Amino acid sequence: MRILTPESFEKFANAFRDALLLVAPDGTIHAGNQQAATAIGVVDQTQLRHRDLAEVAGESAPRLKELLRLARRTSDETIGAIDLGDPSLSHRVIARRITGADERIFLMLRIEPQHIATRQFAALNEKFDQLNREIARRRAAELQLRTERDVAEFGRDIGIALVQSRRLDEALMRCTELMVSRLNAAFARIWLADEEQTELILIASSGLYTHVDGQHSRIRFGDYKIGRIAQRQRSHVTNRVIGDAEVHDQEWAKREGMIAFAGYPLIDDGVTVGVMAMFARHPIGESVTALLATVANGVALRIRKQSIEDGLARQTEALREADRRKDEFLAMLSHELRNPLVPVRSGLDLLVLSDSDHQDAIRMMQRQVEHLVRLVDDLLDVSRIMRGKVELRRERVQVAQLVEHARDMLRHTIDQAGHQLTIRLPEQPVWVEADPVRLTQVIENLLKNACKYTDHGGKLSITVTKQDDDQALIRVQDNGVGIEIDLLPQVFELFTQSTRTLERSQGGLGIGLTLVKNLVEMHGGTVSVTSDGLGTGSTFTVRLPCCHAPCEPDEAAVRSTANVISCPLRVLAVDDNRAARLMLEKIFEKLGAEEVATAEDGPSALEAFSTFRPNLVLLDIGLPGMDGYELARRIRQSATDDSFLLVALTGYGQHEDRQKSKLAGFDDHLVKPPSIDQLRQLLSHPRFNRS
Repeated sequence: MRILTPESFEKFANAFRDALLLVAPDGTIHAGNQQAATAIGVVDQTQLRHRDLAEVAGESAPRLKELLRLARRTSDETIGAIDLGDPSLSHRVIARRITGADERIFLMLRIEPQHIATRQFAALNEKFDQLNREIARRRAAELQLRTERDVAEFGRDIGIALVQSRRLDEALMRCTELMVSRLNAAFARIWLADEEQTELILIASSGLYTHVDGQHSRIRFGDYKIGRIAQRQRSHVTNRVIGDAEVHDQEWAKREGMIAFAGYPLIDDGVTVGVMAMFARHPIGESVTALLATVANGVALRIRKQSIEDGLARQTEALREADRRKDEFLAMLSHELRNPLVPVRSGLDLLVLSDSDHQDAIRMMQRQVEHLVRLVDDLLDVSRIMRGKVELRRERVQVAQLVEHARDMLRHTIDQAGHQLTIRLPEQPVWVEADPVRLTQVIENLLKNACKYTDHGGKLSITVTKQDDDQALIRVQDNGVGIEIDLLPQVFELFTQSTRTLERSQGGLGIGLTLVKNLVEMHGGTVSVTSDGLGTGSTFTVRLPCCHAPCEPDEAAVRSTANVISCPLRVLAVDDNRAARLMLEKIFEKLGAEEVATAEDGPSALEAFSTFRPNLVLLDIGLPGMDGYELARRIRQSATDDSFLLVALTGYGQHEDRQKSKLAGFDDHLVKPPSIDQLRQLLSHPRFNRS
């Protein structure tokens, strides 16, 4: 600070209420205001000039000189105390160095009585105390808000963990982590009770201890505080861990600084399913303990949920296993049923080729065998579909052709029942992209079902239309016994049948409509049924997406495949079933084979192949010892050329079975029992023909 003259300082100082003096470093007063004059004991401020302040200070002069000396050396304020006349009236002096107009050094002194300074200091201290109290209050409020926020977030996050965690151990571990992070627990743990309700097993641990093994990994009911909480089904909460009888390791509690403990039983329907507990190095408030009790209930419910889910999973797995075994049983049953059908069907085919006088009876038996074969086929088809093993061989086909084929297949059955069948087809062909064999099977099953459940002389109809939404409709209708209203929702389920008569004249396996539904859905379509009840008939409607007509086939190529001439053949039939071997031998002879040999197992078949040199070899896959696949590979290895035809004969006809046959070296794959047409086609194979 700079001043011009003592006079200008006086004008400056008179603007203040405090006593101000301008003194030289030696203590000579150069100027002052009226308040300073009053403090020193003179009437007018002009009387202050050139007086020695040390004389006024009396006994406090040394302190004054020291104060002036220190103030001269620093630009900061220097504080001291002097007596002005009366030693009992101490004054506080605040000195500050300033520069005069002529660059001389002066000291400006502000003088105030000590009692005023004391009051000001006391007031300042009071302000500080008030400020400290306000800071403490705000900190307490902030701490309370933070605690309430943490408690609220703890409750929210616990709920999320219990609901969203897929596994129970993950949910419980998340709960203990939240007790540590949100509630500032030293560590938290959750135990689950074993099935016998005798022992608690540590599942989750967070904070100071994260391991789930060791001394407290298993606690018997009634042991320690945790076991007693479980046994008594009562919580235990304390903010005085030191001295608490339930906390047995007091030395550990003192060493770790533990203050509070909260433990809660996890109870589900009156049964203890676990214990949740935490230690803290700070007291636990009532709001937290109340929330922990609620959380314990939520954890118990989550344990119940997991128990229910585990039970359902076990039941589902048991049902899935039972269903798998059922499918395997159906597949094995259908396979085993095929084996005895081979000699029966072949024997009847042989009788048809003979000059027997009982052709009508033979034809009747053939139809019954065909019916049995079809039942076995349906049984196997359902098993395949249920296991997702059926693959469609799609092509563009006319629906009308499929309908006519199905009618031809059932013509005898319809005529025998005296039914009148009406077929209504649209003027323009309706094309669908489908597996013709499977879709014919659908129509045939529906028509057979209508025939079966219609009394003698009934009326059946098949109507084909194309809808505006580019859907093909196949409607099979009858005026038969109808379907009970209550049965309609289950009519397509496996083994579902309408009411039967005592003589089971409408019998069957109850799988035909299940097969229909699955095959139609595999084609991207739907099937539905309507009936007004018993005695009103029924209508089954199949909806399939239409497609465009295919290009015309090459007629020259078609003609070229028909211009073939058969040549003499040698046939080797290998089957461990003696009756099947005999019938195959006889029927091939009737079909014109030059010579037929048989074998019952792999070794004899290999010997026969090397000596007999057959053109056609039929191998049963299920041979004892060396199976048909291994036998086929050995035959291929021993053959000098591939001019012969190697055909698998088995009760299994799934896609993977055919692929397995192909990989083993088979040229073709026939499913038991083979029809006479299939055997005739083998003898007419292009490999055996010459133009």
